[in-house]
Amino acid sequence: MEKEYTGATFVKRFLISLGSLIIGSPCFFIGIVGDEKAFPVLRFLRILPMPEYMDDRDIFYFTLGVMAFFATVILLIMMFGWIFNVSSNCFLKILVVIGCCCGLPNAFVCLTIGGMLLGIGFLILPATFLACYLVRWYLKGGAKYQPEVKPALKMKIKFD
Repeated sequence: MEKEYTGATFVKRFLISLGSLIIGSPCFFIGIVGDEKAFPVLRFLRILPMPEYMDDRDIFYFTLGVMAFFATVILLIMMFGWIFNVSSNCFLKILVVIGCCCGLPNAFVCLTIGGMLLGIGFLILPATFLACYLVRWYLKGGAKYQPEVKPALKMKIKFD
């Protein structure tokens, strides 16, 4: 484990986060935008009106879409906190728990239904592993890099 937060640590964390987002981007796009009927985020933000009649399937996809939106936003917040080495506080821990509650059903649906039928669900695996690591990292306290105190330099001057 690294003893201090360096530029190399920043670059490594940035590349890991960016890679997991790029690999899982089709899953995030499907989760946020939804199918042609639901558009969960747009309906949630009241950009599109809610339909008068929604059957059980539409309500299920709408709920998953809203949860995917929250999970994606919280995952991005967690990634930025991890990249910039932010120490955890009560607010971040509550966000992490909300992200877990919203992300677990979506990850399950992506890995079972999407993974079996479409094959695209397996693309979310890197982001899922990163999210699990970040949840553990935040709940343990986040950044714990303390600068090492070096002993004072003692100089002896010799007079001949």
